[in-house]
Amino acid sequence: MLSIFVLEDELLQQSRIENVIQELIAQKSLQCKPPKIFGKPHQLVEAITERGSHQLFFLDIEIKEEKKGLDIAKEIRKKDPNATIVFVTTHSEFMPITFKYKVAALDFIDKSLSEEEFAERIWSAIEYTIEKAGTTVSEDAFT
Repeated sequence: MLSIFVLEDELLQQSRIENVIQELIAQKSLQCKPPKIFGKPHQLVEAITERGSHQLFFLDIEIKEEKKGLDIAKEIRKKDPNATIVFVTTHSEFMPITFKYKVAALDFIDKSLSEEEFAERIWSAIEYTIEKAGTTVSEDAFT
């Protein structure tokens, strides 16, 4: 079953990402655990209790400290080499730096995208993770 984790220290952005994910879960009838939202990096790292391609992480790059999300991505990769990592940030200038960290991020989503584009990119990451994990999207998942 798909597990989604979000690391975002701004409450407004936490709410935005969580709402988009919840709407997609409902619209697509996904078999998915409720997303786990974290404002502090250590809380997210402690919450990683499984390993596998069914895990999806949305990480803000700048968490109170410059590029902290990149460090957390490295920790996630050590704990779970098969997880999907997506960066969500307002700092597009950090995109080239993500390659230096060698965390194999799937995407880099700019928070300034329109709501429609933002939701499409979130869905794309979810869909990719579902396919990679070999799980299916079921129309009758909750019946």
